[in-house]
This record gives sequence, structure tokens and C-alpha cells, in this order.
Amino acid sequence: MIKKWLKRILFLLTILIVISGIIFYLFYNRFVVEAPKKEFPVVVNTKEAQQQDLDYLSLYIDYDKSFDSDEKRAAFRQHIKALKSVLPLSKPEFEMVIAKIMAIANNTHTNIHPSLRARRLNAVPLRFYWFEEGLYVILAKLEYNNLLGKKILKINGYTPEELLSKLKPWYGGNQNRLKFFSPLYFMSPELLNAIGLGTSNSILNIEYLDFKGDIINQAISVTNDAKEGISYWPPYWLNISNQALKNNWQALITQDRIALPFQHIEKNVWHQFIKNGLYVKLNENVNTENLNISSYLDNILKNPGSKALDFAILDLRFNPGGDYNIARSFIKKIDRRLHKNRPFYIITGNGTFSAGIMTAAIAKHTLGDRVKIIGESVGDYLQFWADGGSIMKLPNSKISLRIWTAYHDWQNGCKDWNKCFWITIFDGVAVDNLNLDKFIPLKFSDYVNGKDSVTKTIL
Repeated sequence: MIKKWLKRILFLLTILIVISGIIFYLFYNRFVVEAPKKEFPVVVNTKEAQQQDLDYLSLYIDYDKSFDSDEKRAAFRQHIKALKSVLPLSKPEFEMVIAKIMAIANNTHTNIHPSLRARRLNAVPLRFYWFEEGLYVILAKLEYNNLLGKKILKINGYTPEELLSKLKPWYGGNQNRLKFFSPLYFMSPELLNAIGLGTSNSILNIEYLDFKGDIINQAISVTNDAKEGISYWPPYWLNISNQALKNNWQALITQDRIALPFQHIEKNVWHQFIKNGLYVKLNENVNTENLNISSYLDNILKNPGSKALDFAILDLRFNPGGDYNIARSFIKKIDRRLHKNRPFYIITGNGTFSAGIMTAAIAKHTLGDRVKIIGESVGDYLQFWADGGSIMKLPNSKISLRIWTAYHDWQNGCKDWNKCFWITIFDGVAVDNLNLDKFIPLKFSDYVNGKDSVTKTIL
């Protein structure tokens, strides 16, 4: 009798293993698409090198799903064909025509990552940042520290707002995200010159307002050390690193005057109890070797200070994504820690992206009317192509593309097995929108005085 039951159990386990294996195989083959492998002969000049890159690029739409219409795919092929007739191009020109081709997908994930491109192109020894009042210099090499805190009126003859608008053809999808990355574009003379927004590959002409109210024009030259020791992630510029200081970068404000949300900006997650509330800064939904974020968040709720909260804040404004489930357990449990009818604030911004957006959607769906979304609008729509993400690197320019294979719809819910990321069919949520309950951009006047405009409003 026992042997009979054992045989049945083993049989059922075998069936289960086989079914699981089939599901895993189907999932892997549907979403985990490896970049095409191709051998290229040694090139002898720039034209051949760029020709090879375009030949390889032409394979992209056979693997990626974000070019999701016949019109987009035809435009992709047409642009490549036309481009081959004007080769060779300068390095920055080639970079930006590839960016323009990828923008055809009109999917924010599909763009060439501006942080990676900034590593390949030149820069002046200044770093700009957007505030409610406009664009300001917040970091500079010591030789240009007289420009710290100055409001930029024009770059190469354009206002920052005009320049931002003119960048649209080179960045597809949500334009909030372009504004987030735009300081990386503004700092490179050769990038701007390559797309007709400059006159020099090595000089940036700026017009700024000095502290006396005078308008000053100055030509800023590219330097060899303009990228040493400095991050390519704009939010990091709000709190300068020790490595940047060692490389003769100077910040507008000292680290002892940094507002709460910009402290520990290099950490993926951290928190602080404030008054009778909780502030959690989730900068990235990615575990590290020494930190499991889900465990960290659960441990916060084991603290006696979290037993009866008047409010909680989840700050996602710089969150670029990762694992969208990483904060789900925390979000469910925080509901029981908040006093009745007390708010759960979500701070968003144009740096809130991918799984950062999904986390906000999960919180809004789970906590309902408790949720108040404040700050600035997120950096993408609620429908987009993502996941998969295998890297496809052009052989000579080394421009990296990512192959996206899964559709997400966090507005209506995603149910199409032929299109949607299968996991979200089961655990995704639908929210009408992530519209702001209150628009509160970061003010320059607050930043320089060690305050954060958003948390200041809450507290």
C-alpha cells in the first residue's frame, strides 16, 4: 500500500516538474532574448566601422518588441538606409543619429541611455540642475567656482527651456524623463553641435545671471578632467561625493547643509522617523550584496516607533526601477501602522521610472484613498515596453542598446498573453493614473538653504 502511494506521489512530482520545466522554457524563450551573435571583419576606416555598426543595428527590430507597428519598423529601416549614404560621420554625430533612430519606438526604455552616452562624449567642467526657478550651476571645477549658484539664461543662444524642447527628436517616449537627463546633454559641446544646437565641439557659450542682477556671457571650454570623479546620475550632484571633492570639484552647498532627502543619496534605501511619522527613501529597487531591501523595509516596521504613525512618506523621486515587488510587503503592512484616515505620501518626480512607477501604482492600488502623490510627474507613462533587457552593443562605437520584450499596462491591467509580461498578468495592478495631488517642484531657494520643498510642505 505504501509503495503504491509512493509511486503516485513520485508520478505527480514528475508531472509537476515537467510542467514547471515547460513553463520555464516558454517564459525564457519568450522574454529572455539574447542579442544576435555576429562576426565582423577588421575595419580600416571610420566609414567601414560605422557601416558595420549599422548592419548590426539593423538586426535589432528582429529581437526587440518595442518597435510595435509596421510604421515604426519601416521608419527604422528607412533611417538606417538613408544614413548609410552619408557616412562617415563624426563620433558625436553618429551617436546622435543612432539616438534619433531609437527614438522612433516612442518607448522611453528604448532610448540610448544618456548616462552611458555621457561617458563617451566630452563635457565642460560644470554641472547643471533644474529647479522650479530654472536651471542652475550646482557643481563646478575649482577654476569655474565663480559660476556656482548662477542661473543659466541661455546655452549656445537658447534658453534652457528652448534647448529642452529642441532635444525631443533624439529622445522618444515620455518627455519628463528627457528633462531629468537633459543636464547630461547640456554639458557636452560636441553633442549639442552634432545636432545643430552649437557651433563648436569644444566650447559651450553660456549666458547667466550674476548675484547683482547683471547678465554675463562666458565661453566655457571642455577640459580633460571634466568627467573625473563625478557621477553621470544627475541626482548625485545634489550631494557631492568625497571622490568628486578629491578631483577638485566644488559644490554649491556643503554636505552639512544637505536637506534630508538628499542625504545618503548613494544608498538604495534608508529611512528616518520624523515627529510621529516615517520617512522612507527608496532610491532603487535593487538588492546589493550586503542589503536585502524587502528585509530592510520589514525591519522598519518591527521598530516600536512604527506602531502608530500619523503619516508615512515613500520618496521615489529618483527611483529608476529594478524589482517592482521589492516593497510590496512593506506597502501592505504599513496600512496597519497608520492611524485611521492618516495619509501615505508618495513623492514622485521625473526621475521616477520603470519599477519606481510600478511601486507607486502598487501603493496607490493597495492603500487607496490614504495615498497622496506629491512632487512632480513621473518619468514615463503607465503603458510601456520593458524587461528582457539583454544588451546589444554595436561593435565599433560601443553604443549599447537593450532588447525589450515585455509589455506593461499599469493603467488598465495587462491580460494579453501574446504581448504582456506574464508575471504581471497575475500580480500587476490597474490604477487610473498617477496624477499629482499637489505639484511641488524643488525650489532653488530651498535647496541652498538646506531644505526640501516637498517634505517641507508635508511637515
